[in-house]
Amino acid sequence: MHLFHKITTLITTYTIIFLMYSCSDNIAAEIPSYIEIDYFDYEGNSNQTPPYPNSHESVKITDAWVTMDGQIIGNYEIPCKIPILSNGEHSLNISPGIKANGIAGTRIQYPFYEKYQTDVVLDINESVYISPKTTYKTDPNDPTTPRFKFKETGTFEEPGTMFEASTTSDTNVVIQNEIVFQGEYSAAIYLDSINTYFDVQTSTELDSLIFNTHTFLELDFKSNINFNVGLVIINDIAEKQELIQLYATDEWKKIYLDLKPLTNMGNSTSKFKIYFEGFHNGKEIESNVYLDNLKLVFSK
Repeated sequence: MHLFHKITTLITTYTIIFLMYSCSDNIAAEIPSYIEIDYFDYEGNSNQTPPYPNSHESVKITDAWVTMDGQIIGNYEIPCKIPILSNGEHSLNISPGIKANGIAGTRIQYPFYEKYQTDVVLDINESVYISPKTTYKTDPNDPTTPRFKFKETGTFEEPGTMFEASTTSDTNVVIQNEIVFQGEYSAAIYLDSINTYFDVQTSTELDSLIFNTHTFLELDFKSNINFNVGLVIINDIAEKQELIQLYATDEWKKIYLDLKPLTNMGNSTSKFKIYFEGFHNGKEIESNVYLDNLKLVFSK
């Protein structure tokens, strides 16, 4: 028994030594290179392209979806430092990602933004800094090239409003120039102790959206109350379906709302309206909701 114990101890010792050297070799061989991305630049703000240059961009790209030489590397929240177990020259595709409906658990590649392509040379234990750029797709042969509704009227720079109040609403949308995200004007909804409820809808009925692969409502908003966003689905009767409740925010926020689950509730003859709804919270003298850069983005 004593001899057996000594033999077992020796075998165990040599095995541990072998594994230590083996692991050391593997660690040495797998020192990564790095790709670093601080932000995803949107190039759509130009003198010719609404919503025109401003100190703000109506964009909230939160993620980088990365492939290298055709192989998926992963999805990374920006800013990010991505380890790559390779060196030398490589081809990268970086797609801009968003949080659909503002929810962290629904991160997706935004189908309407162009991916960024570049070649890099990687060195072990060194970082390559990349500043990817994007804009809306414009290739007519790409089925995800977007179409737009309200692209101009949703900036609220033109006279009139794209909304109408329902019969139960105490107030309607007004166009004002005091609290604005971008440009000179934005939409506002004001509530107080007398006008306590709003239910405003797009005045134009929308159709054919249920056949689209993707349908998103983009907007910037600022509000001191929570309010609801959804669709009115119009068949023989009009039925409201809520998509999401947006929470009060002191700062302007950009959000991409995925309407496809609601458009799927219609049929081939359905019409749709977008609605916003909320109540005076009674905490402030006024409850205010501000909207800017509202547009419907869809593919056919």
